[in-house]
Amino acid sequence: MLSGNVYFCGIMDAKKLLWKLLRPGLNILAVFFALQSFAQESNPFELTPRLDVPITEDTTAPSGTGNPFDLLPSAGSARPTRAVASRKATPKHISKEDSEATNRRLLLISIISSLLLLTILVTLFRSQLGRAYRAFLNDNLLAQLQREREGVGGLPYYFFYGFFMLNAGLFIYLASQYYGVTLHPNNWIRLSYCIGGITALFLGKHLLLNIIAFIFPIEKEIRLYNFTIIVFSIILGIFFVIANMLIAYAPEQATGHLLNGSYIIIASLYLFRILRGLFIGNRFFAFHKFHFLLYICTVEIAPVLVLTRLIMG
Repeated sequence: MLSGNVYFCGIMDAKKLLWKLLRPGLNILAVFFALQSFAQESNPFELTPRLDVPITEDTTAPSGTGNPFDLLPSAGSARPTRAVASRKATPKHISKEDSEATNRRLLLISIISSLLLLTILVTLFRSQLGRAYRAFLNDNLLAQLQREREGVGGLPYYFFYGFFMLNAGLFIYLASQYYGVTLHPNNWIRLSYCIGGITALFLGKHLLLNIIAFIFPIEKEIRLYNFTIIVFSIILGIFFVIANMLIAYAPEQATGHLLNGSYIIIASLYLFRILRGLFIGNRFFAFHKFHFLLYICTVEIAPVLVLTRLIMG
């Protein structure tokens, strides 16, 4: 009887000891299952579908584009489409008007600048301009003026020569605009191309003449012919001021006639200058006809034909 009580007490003590050992683990499991059941019942981060019918077609992307950000126009959107089309066509019209306004502004600034520069040059160098005009008509006075230029200095003549290049470039710009030749979309850059082309043409001619004078014993004649080119260009620069004003602001139907008249005057002055050049080198012309013809064709006539071809498009 006593031994049975002892055995029963040992079993109860073992159960109590086992319960104490397992109780913390059971509590942890109970808390885990409780949190898991709570999370499954009410998850604040779970998104439930709001539409009962699933979406089978993406109505935001038009067929053929595949871009989800392109919106399809609705059934009654014909009028807004025409409005958008008209708004798209408007910038082209505005761009054309801006180009015409830029061209008018360019012509106004260029012509006023030419007149102002001519006024300054005539005021400062009136006597040199008068002498250049008289030398244009007289061979002896041209040779005398060349000697004075070498002794005193020819800076005023170079100023008038640069003035001629500016106005000749403006004349070519007006002619190319009349014939529809577009060297560059920007009008200012196109005018710069015209002035730069004229400057490069004449400076290249002077460089070639100096090379010829260095190779052959005709330095005196070459210097006189270089100054002849400068004098004729000064007179032609004064003419270009008047021609540019008339061409820029004349009616459209009269522009062609003004250009043709200008071509006749320019060609006449150019032929007159070639004849003066022949008189300068007359002592060589009798024995070197082929060389004279070769020079006239390659240096005098060919650049003019190329420039005319560029202007006429």
